[in-house]
Amino acid sequence: MGTDQEFEAEIDRLAALQEFDRTLKERVDRVDVLSAAADECEAKLNKRRETVGQLTAQREALEKQRKEMDQRLEVDGGRMRDNRMRMSRVKTDRELMAIQREIDLGKEAKAHLEEEMLVVMETLERIAVQLLEEGAVLAELEEKAAVQIVAPRSEASELSEGLDDAKARREELASAIDRGLRGKYEQIFRVRGGTAVVEARSGVCTGCRMSLPPQLFNELQRYREVRQCPSCHRIIFFRQQLDESA
Repeated sequence: MGTDQEFEAEIDRLAALQEFDRTLKERVDRVDVLSAAADECEAKLNKRRETVGQLTAQREALEKQRKEMDQRLEVDGGRMRDNRMRMSRVKTDRELMAIQREIDLGKEAKAHLEEEMLVVMETLERIAVQLLEEGAVLAELEEKAAVQIVAPRSEASELSEGLDDAKARREELASAIDRGLRGKYEQIFRVRGGTAVVEARSGVCTGCRMSLPPQLFNELQRYREVRQCPSCHRIIFFRQQLDESA
């Protein structure tokens, strides 16, 4: 890789990039978590609102249908009363039979309409109970909206401010590192949850705590190269002064 000074500089750049990436990742992950939580709560709230809206619309439609049935019953009742009054004035059996037929048909229609109206009234009662239950849940969700939706969104918005500048700064740091080494580092960083570069101390990888093959550890000390741990595949390096102090 070159002189010891160049090696140390490259390691320092990798370490600095890793620390920056960790901070950036924590920030982005926090934004994602907050946004996802707020979205989930808002979806539940909207679902309840939709349910309450649908039940309200059903109730209004049934109330309208009930009023129309009331009007029909009133009209049909008036018609039957008129027919009964006409019966006292008819002069022939034929006219009497015709009026009686109208009365009988009216009774059948009234009975059928009253049955339909009973179904409507029962449905209205059931919807009224559902509206009370759904309304109570909706009121509770709306009461918590400030804490579960507004506050997380506000925090996520604050954390998102300056992210573009941070990412630009990150690319500036990364550009100073060898492209091949940087690509390897970024791949390991994603797979290993933010720890891609670790030290080798006393023959042990500090990333996975596994012992390194003696030959590999000797080569790390002798050749001052960046290598990978055979167990966790993290990038490992050796610093003489740190290993001695340990």
